[in-house]
Amino acid sequence: MSEKPAAEAIIAKILAREPRYRGEAYAFVSKAVEYTVSKLPQHRHVSAEELLYGARAFSREKFGALAEAVLRSWGLKSGRDFGNVVYLMIDAGLLSASPGDRREDFDIVLKPDPLPPKAKKVPKIDR
Repeated sequence: MSEKPAAEAIIAKILAREPRYRGEAYAFVSKAVEYTVSKLPQHRHVSAEELLYGARAFSREKFGALAEAVLRSWGLKSGRDFGNVVYLMIDAGLLSASPGDRREDFDIVLKPDPLPPKAKKVPKIDR
């Protein structure tokens, strides 16, 4: 039996107990963990804050301007929601945590992205 169907069966059990989040939220969080770890110089555990920033970057790459709307439609509206999904997946054996990790670590508000670079002044066109 391959890993994917087993994970899907586990997520189906989670969804039966916890309907707040859509199935896509669990798949997204799993991929966001992979994405975040892949951006590190070497494979290691990531903190809640690192995962949240990584998930934001991943969602913007994947969904562009619709990222926030897509995540909200799956029930992922805050860091706490991400933490709930992560810990439901940890409890089900799909993800792991370090001894010092806590669900409350996700109760943070991300800093806004830096402002985009100022646009260069558009040259005046003579008419």
